[in-house]
Amino acid sequence: MDDETLAPFVDALASALIVMVLVSIFFMIQTASSVANLAKLYTVNIDIQAPLLSRIVYREIISHDIDSQEFTYLVNFEMDPKLLEEIKSNIGLPVSLTITVESNDAQQKSVVNLIRFLKYLALPGDVKITTNLKESNSMLSKIKWEIN
Repeated sequence: MDDETLAPFVDALASALIVMVLVSIFFMIQTASSVANLAKLYTVNIDIQAPLLSRIVYREIISHDIDSQEFTYLVNFEMDPKLLEEIKSNIGLPVSLTITVESNDAQQKSVVNLIRFLKYLALPGDVKITTNLKESNSMLSKIKWEIN
């Protein structure tokens, strides 16, 4: 057989090979897109009991003076257990307690910090608590307490 008679067969085989490659590429693309669509529909089981991450970053207390009955913080605070015990021993079991927040922050933030401080103290229900919010020019906030 000479080249002239084999030429149409070679052309036909080359065309068939090209068609097979194109069909296989089509099936690969189709499979990849269907897997992506199924991945979008797949739901992940989330344990609802797991604690959610909080974006609030609590800062250490900048300074404290138990004798003056006050501590200074920036924006919000995380109470050290040792300092909390010192404050509780200073306060004791009062009949009446006045807590003052001096802050340049918004009133809502001062209220949240006041509630946080009261939560740390865990005073009995029969203690009369008086609260004051004062505006301050300082960037630092301060919580003061006074036993009446």
